[in-house]
Amino acid sequence: MTDTVLVTGAAGAIGTRLLPVLRERGWRTRALVHRRPVEGADEQSPGGLADADSLRAAVDGARAVVHLAAVTHARREHQYMAVNVAGTEHLLDAATQAGVARFVYVSTRAASAAGGWYSRSKLEAERRVAGSGLETVIVRLPEVYGAGGREGVDGMLDRAVRGRPIPVVGSGDDVLCPLHVDDAVVALAGALEAPRAAGRTYTLAGECRSARAVAEACAVAAGGRSRVVSVPIALVRAASMAARVVPLPLYPDQLARLQAEKPSPSPDAAADLGMHARRLDTGLRVSARGASR
Repeated sequence: MTDTVLVTGAAGAIGTRLLPVLRERGWRTRALVHRRPVEGADEQSPGGLADADSLRAAVDGARAVVHLAAVTHARREHQYMAVNVAGTEHLLDAATQAGVARFVYVSTRAASAAGGWYSRSKLEAERRVAGSGLETVIVRLPEVYGAGGREGVDGMLDRAVRGRPIPVVGSGDDVLCPLHVDDAVVALAGALEAPRAAGRTYTLAGECRSARAVAEACAVAAGGRSRVVSVPIALVRAASMAARVVPLPLYPDQLARLQAEKPSPSPDAAADLGMHARRLDTGLRVSARGASR
């Protein structure tokens, strides 16, 4: 009999790429469907992280859970806490009652008490996961690119493809460790299956460079038409404060998230999870070709 895995956040950029990988590995995939149907899932279970009844139905008969769903950008702290902490706890309760064998929590390399609201909510959720009594694996993702979005490294690449300036905060010295989305999903599948991953927390990373160097690499990958421009930190800080009440194209905690100290990559992630991060320049070139079509 094929084992079932529940995937939350399956409609997102990572989730849509994770589903076919899990199916290739022999899993029957079930998606928690919150707002829209999820293509590529074997089963769809309607509900949400605030609905305990729907979560009990979603985990019923599932051997494992991969919890991707999260609020990543909000203008109020309570919005992060309601989904990232309380929602995770609701799912843990349902998984415990259902006897789920493994719970994979997808966190962030930015999980930190000093990283602002989002970072603190993910760190607190990690604590709830680790103390749940379930067999758990926590995977902290860095900046994931290659999904064709308009934020983070994908946002830099999008601007580069269109020949627009690529902004960096201050001198661009903050360190980024971009990981291609296809490499990230291999690691998540490994976290679901590897016996030695049980009870572990893994911090993933691709090739680490300064934000300016990543922006320059995006420009080169897209043909070199864009230039990198520095935005004064004081201006970003002021805009972040204003973003609490004004719908600016940034969020109040983004600067703190960027500047927070990050943990070192886990040296055993490759061996334990089967992840081999591709070179940044290679991944950006492939992504740039896809974005320009």
